[in-house]
Amino acid sequence: MPFFHVTIRLFIAAMVIHASFFEEASLGQIRPALDPDLVSYFYPEDREPISGKLTISGSNTMSPLMQAWVDGLREKHPNLKVMLSEQGSKTGLEALLEHRTEVAALSHRMTASELSEFVKEYGYEPTEVPVAIDALAVFVHQTNPITGLSLEELDAMFCQERRRGLLDPIDTWGAVGLDGEWFSAPVHLYGRNAQSGTSAFFREEICQGGPLSSRLMEKPGSASVILEMETDQYGIGFSSIGYRTSYVKPVPIATVKGGRYVEPTFASVADGSYPLRRNLYLYIAKPPKTSSSPAVIELLRFALSRQGQKLALDLGYYPLSSQEIGRTLANWSRSMSSAQTSAPDRSPSQPGS
Repeated sequence: MPFFHVTIRLFIAAMVIHASFFEEASLGQIRPALDPDLVSYFYPEDREPISGKLTISGSNTMSPLMQAWVDGLREKHPNLKVMLSEQGSKTGLEALLEHRTEVAALSHRMTASELSEFVKEYGYEPTEVPVAIDALAVFVHQTNPITGLSLEELDAMFCQERRRGLLDPIDTWGAVGLDGEWFSAPVHLYGRNAQSGTSAFFREEICQGGPLSSRLMEKPGSASVILEMETDQYGIGFSSIGYRTSYVKPVPIATVKGGRYVEPTFASVADGSYPLRRNLYLYIAKPPKTSSSPAVIELLRFALSRQGQKLALDLGYYPLSSQEIGRTLANWSRSMSSAQTSAPDRSPSQPGS
C-alpha cells in the first residue's frame, strides 16, 4: 500500500508539473505556435468507432503525453480499452521483444544493438514513428547562481571516466566558478535509473557512452528527480524540460568549454544550437507490406494530428512540423499514409484542435 501511494503521488506531481509548465513565462520560455499546416484528426461519422484492446509500454518521460493521447483517442472511440504501462523505455522495449505490447514508447532512438535484437526476434525491422520533440535539461535549485556549464564540465560531474578530457572530477560548486558560501558546497547528483531512455540518452551524449558516477542518486521517474531538486539547494539533475517548475531552473549548456551557453528553448531546440535535443518515438512490430491493427493506426494518426501535437505542446514538449510528419508518413505503410492525408479538415477550430 505505501508503494501504491508513492506511485500515485509521483504521477499526480508529474501531471501538475506538466500542466503548469507554460505558466512559467517569466522564466524565458516562449510558447511556440503550432504549424498551421498540421492536419486535424478526422474519423468519419458514418464509420463504426474502433473497439478492442491496445497495449502500450515504455517511457516514464512520455507518461503524461501518452495518457493525454489515449484520453483524446478514447473520446472518439469510447469502446477502445487501453492498457498503458510507463515503467521506462527499457521496460517498454523488453515488452515489445517479448510480444507483450503492441506499442513501445521510447524517449531515445533504438540503438544498433537494440535493432539487432529486434530483427533477431521478429525477422524484420520495427516501424519507427517520431511523435514529438523533447529537450533533456540539466536542472539546479532556483537559488543556484550558476550561469552555465559545458559538456566537459557535465561529464566531469556526472560520469565516472571523464571521456571528454577534464583531468579531475567536479564534486564541489567552487570547481565550476562559484564563490562565497558555494565555493566548498558539495555537488549532489540526481538522475534517472537504468530502465530509463533518458538515462541512456544522457550517458551517450554526456558520458560518450561511459558509466555514470557512483555518486548519482537514481530516481524512478522524471517527476521524482524534480521533487528532489526542489528541496536540495546543492543538487543538480537531468530530466525532461517538460517537468520544469518555478522551484528549479535549467542550466544553459555550452558545447565546448568557453563556448556560448545556450538555454533549452523551442527556438534553440529547433535550430539545433541546444545540444541535448531528442525525438520521442513510438515503435511497432509490423511485418513489411502489412497494416497495423486499427487501434494502433488510430493512435498514431491522433498523435501526429493537430490535436495530438497541441497536447504535446500543452504538456511542455515541443511539436513536430508538418514537414517532419510528412516525412514520417512518406516512410509509413500505404494504408496509414492514405488515411492521414485524406483527412479533409485543416481548421484549428475543429473540436479537440
